[in-house]
Amino acid sequence: MNFSTVQWLSIILLDVLIKFLLVTAVGLVVTYGLISLDSLVMAAISLSLLHFVCLFVGATLVVAPELLGIRLSPMLRFAASVALANMLFVGVLVVLMWPGPNDIPRTADGPVLVALVLAATNLFALFAVAVGGRLIKRFKQGRRAKQTLPGA
Repeated sequence: MNFSTVQWLSIILLDVLIKFLLVTAVGLVVTYGLISLDSLVMAAISLSLLHFVCLFVGATLVVAPELLGIRLSPMLRFAASVALANMLFVGVLVVLMWPGPNDIPRTADGPVLVALVLAATNLFALFAVAVGGRLIKRFKQGRRAKQTLPGA
């Protein structure tokens, strides 16, 4: 994933902000405001850090076939990294939130739904910064092309 340092920082900040808003809104509604804001902020930061660990692991696993001489196009490598990272993220969250063997209900509906919603927030932050970076790059190229035209 070829993001600049500024883009990575933007993704991290946007991801933490989105998760903070989501976790805070749900946390305050579910607990009727009885929980402190500190624990909700820490939950949002922890979820965001888990997302970036999964992105790192996913990107590393996608690049691994290059050791065998198999080259993937940059677009396919990016898509595979994001897909694998989100699958890891959902899997880890479901395992962490899975009810114990003595708890009722013993279905995966709740943890899977929560994990999928959080994975969607991962995608929003990542693609928003990727699209923004692409638009800025095109804008700069267009301005550079106009400046090099004779008589402009």
